[in-house]
Amino acid sequence: MKKLPPKVHQKGPSLYYVHGGKWNRLCRADDPEHILHGELWKFLQKGTDTLGKVMEAYRRNRLPRLAMTTQKDYDRIIERVLKPWCGHMHPDDLTLQDVAAYLEMRDQAGRAAIGNKEMAVLSSVYDYGLRIRACVFNPCRGVRRNRERARTCYVDDVSLRRALRYAKPGLRHLLWAAYLTGFRQKDLRNLTRDDLQPDGIEVRQSKDGKHELRLWTESLRKVVRRALARSNTRYVFTNEFGEHWSAEAVKSAMRRLKMRADFEWRFHDLRAKADSDHETGLGLMRLYNRARRLRAVK
Repeated sequence: MKKLPPKVHQKGPSLYYVHGGKWNRLCRADDPEHILHGELWKFLQKGTDTLGKVMEAYRRNRLPRLAMTTQKDYDRIIERVLKPWCGHMHPDDLTLQDVAAYLEMRDQAGRAAIGNKEMAVLSSVYDYGLRIRACVFNPCRGVRRNRERARTCYVDDVSLRRALRYAKPGLRHLLWAAYLTGFRQKDLRNLTRDDLQPDGIEVRQSKDGKHELRLWTESLRKVVRRALARSNTRYVFTNEFGEHWSAEAVKSAMRRLKMRADFEWRFHDLRAKADSDHETGLGLMRLYNRARRLRAVK
């Protein structure tokens, strides 16, 4: 018996494409293979005759597999940028020249990195389109991306002390813990009481899934103790209402703090400062990482 494509099953003398519990007849089981693939192509192409429809199929079937923050970014880019630009086109009508011209336009507007991200999302849509036979090639492949300049904003001691002085307790604890541990904002926001171990703070990193342990120091114990005293929730760090921090709430709080304390760095920049500011010159993150790195799966 010939090997059947995914989701294609034989029932009696016929072959069916099974999707969503529905059996869709394709052809007879003894028909040549090219007839099967031709009928499968016709079926899968239904509803994907424009890029906008491929984007919708991608949002339904692939986007939920990504991290929540990535889902929000991709969804916003698809709805606000990609659909208005090329959603009306047939998938195979978009060319490499179109993609290159779009990247150049974004570069000239001073939005080189954003243009790269938008084309990365479109490339993911096209990769999915290839899987469902909605297109025959991905025009985003083979086009050189814009050059991105590395962010070089350093958090100096004076501005950090000023930020901590002006910040409200909830944000102050979050900022101080970020500097002491080098953890990402998301990992700190989602830190729970169960993550507090006798020898330190254990976190499964949201980016790569690896477990890491930050050993206790006197300063780290102090900031965690003060943060826990503010709320009875399962989360260690909470906002001014004693509730779990959301990404948007931190962004809003940082925006207000920048206006009061007059600094330009972002929350993420504290990771670089944590890595470079240890008095031994080894960097806080490297010092902690030397203590113990746990396996991703215990």
